[in-house]
Amino acid sequence: MKSRTLMCITALTLFAALTLPGELAAQQTTTGTNGQITFTQGVLDFNGGAPANVFVANPDGSNVQQVPLPEGIRVEIFSGSVWSPDGKKLLISHTLRLDNTGQCCLFQPATVKPDGSEFNQLVPPTPVGGPSANGIDCWVWTLDQSRILCAFDDENAGAFSIRASDGGDPVRLTTDPGGQDLPTDISPDGTRFVFLRYRPGASPGPRPFQTQKVAIFVANIDGTGIRQITPYGLANAHEFTSAQWSPDGVKIISETHGGRLFVVRLDGTGLTAIPLQTGTGQYFAFEPHWSPDGTRILFCMFINGGEGIYTANPDGSDVVQLTFTTEFTNFYNGPDWGTHPVTP
Repeated sequence: MKSRTLMCITALTLFAALTLPGELAAQQTTTGTNGQITFTQGVLDFNGGAPANVFVANPDGSNVQQVPLPEGIRVEIFSGSVWSPDGKKLLISHTLRLDNTGQCCLFQPATVKPDGSEFNQLVPPTPVGGPSANGIDCWVWTLDQSRILCAFDDENAGAFSIRASDGGDPVRLTTDPGGQDLPTDISPDGTRFVFLRYRPGASPGPRPFQTQKVAIFVANIDGTGIRQITPYGLANAHEFTSAQWSPDGVKIISETHGGRLFVVRLDGTGLTAIPLQTGTGQYFAFEPHWSPDGTRILFCMFINGGEGIYTANPDGSDVVQLTFTTEFTNFYNGPDWGTHPVTP
């Protein structure tokens, strides 16, 4: 886990000056079917592993079902699961695979149906970007579901797309030498994607763990037209970080170093805080997502001595707890809200 000791003072100052959330309550929403949510729950194992399980549930937290995976498949503790655009499959961001010397671990994405069928571990060519490549971060489907957007960890780290069928045909979209470009979502019309660009920092460790600052960027789906929309140091530089497009295509939602949610327009204006009405300011919210119709947000949050998954209105009101644990070795991660039909 990355250190939070070198938080950016400039970013905190910027966040303190964010506009009030009045415009959020009046924002446009789109029609759509709010189906089930998916998330992972990791268990920190001090005896040689950090596995996670993948779940689906109704958006009120009921009918939680574990997605059965093939024997021997291990999901990394900070993995997430993402619904496909048609609501029929899940993308698991990180499954663990031994490298060609038998050492752990290469991170590989996988796809699977919610009932555990049609499990498919994607294996891109190795190495993709050079001899230092040791795995990939994959969190985004293209709208036609033919490809997946990923970050490759190598000396020319950048965003790539790969075939969703087998992980082959890697196509470079961006280049960020010494840092990392992590795609996190695609625009509702499928023409652009949002990504986090990590600027290398001074602390030791493998990328992206030494990174102290991150900024949110958008680009055309082919990697052209890159535009920075937040300053470095505002968004959280951590595995927890997310940046998600609103269903109406107008805004991006993300979180700060201090665990506070915000939205920003695609031109960088309208940076707006979302004060969650939790009854206390002692919370840390992260990995926010939208409901398919844009009327609710979904996120993880540390609060009251534990962590859980919550929903709220886009202005931060009506916070509803879906899951919660006080076990310090358990972590919820990577929630996503799809259109897969809710179980009665």
